[in-house]
Amino acid sequence: MRKKRPQHIKIWQYTSIGFAGLAGLIFLTAVAQSLLSLSWMTYGFCIFIAILASIATFICYKQQYKLQEEKAELATLLDQTTERLKAEKLELEQVLALTHDRCCTIQAQNATLQEINRRKDEFLRQTSHELRTPMNGIIGSLQLLLDDLCDDREEEIEMLQQAYQSSIHLLTLLNQVLDLAKIESGRVTVEIRTVDLHSSLSAAIYLQLANIRQKNLLLYRKNHQNILRVKADPTKLKQVFINVIGNSIKFTEKGSITISTQIESRVISSKTNKPEEILMAIITIQDTGIGIDPSTQNRLFQPFQVEDESRSHPLGSTGLGLVISKHLVEMMGGQIKLYSAGRNQGTTVEILLPLADTDTDHEMENEVTIIES
Repeated sequence: MRKKRPQHIKIWQYTSIGFAGLAGLIFLTAVAQSLLSLSWMTYGFCIFIAILASIATFICYKQQYKLQEEKAELATLLDQTTERLKAEKLELEQVLALTHDRCCTIQAQNATLQEINRRKDEFLRQTSHELRTPMNGIIGSLQLLLDDLCDDREEEIEMLQQAYQSSIHLLTLLNQVLDLAKIESGRVTVEIRTVDLHSSLSAAIYLQLANIRQKNLLLYRKNHQNILRVKADPTKLKQVFINVIGNSIKFTEKGSITISTQIESRVISSKTNKPEEILMAIITIQDTGIGIDPSTQNRLFQPFQVEDESRSHPLGSTGLGLVISKHLVEMMGGQIKLYSAGRNQGTTVEILLPLADTDTDHEMENEVTIIES
């Protein structure tokens, strides 16, 4: 847009040009009178020439002024164009930076999805193997019975026991797969009650006594001196204890398993994501088994993660027990942690649960809080 100069500046410039022309005319007239004796005609011609010179001077100054105005307008336009280009360049750089960030995010998400798919494939491979093992045991035992290849009644009972144990193992695997599917889809709920911790722990240990005796393992139990009552879902809590204790038995060929309970003050994140120091019941399950490599310990609580090397076992393992236990404990407001110094150094699992606010049996039966995943 053309920028107009103030009117008084234009009048002053035009007046200056007029005075300059008039001065030139007077100067030329004086020179003509002093140096030459000219006739009136010649004198008039000189005046005419002086007028033409003044007009030419005026026109020259006017053109110069116009050129200066156009130059100023071009400079202004150039500055405006430069500023606009700078702004567009800055905006383009921001768009490019945002596009680069999005590309990096997409690449990271793609890498994560590929890793998840790889884990799922490995999980399906391992689970298929786990399912085939008990199925083959069941089929083999029943086939021997059907073909009447057993020598006596005792061998028949042994085949039936093997088929029964394989069926229980197969059912456990299927239940774990279904539980994980429910957890992943958010269809699991917990009913928070006031639970006697020692009673729940004793019930889980009782179910594992046969396996402990079969492997000739020593079981040590160190209970807190007082009755501990925690906020938990009794069924889900028992399932967690069975999973963790079962893992310790499975991966311990000789030695002992120590189960202890105590009370400690721990700092944990509350529902508002603010750290709070509260009293927690801590259940520790420590074994002298094959241990876990430190570099893979943090991945054991991730879905579809199978720790093949450091947790190798003749029966194999899908790794679902720890994943399910972690989800259930966190839904009950607790935490679960795992430590191991390395291979053949044993493993320690800590389960932290919030203590109940009351010790009365009446409130133990009636206080219920339902939490959905």
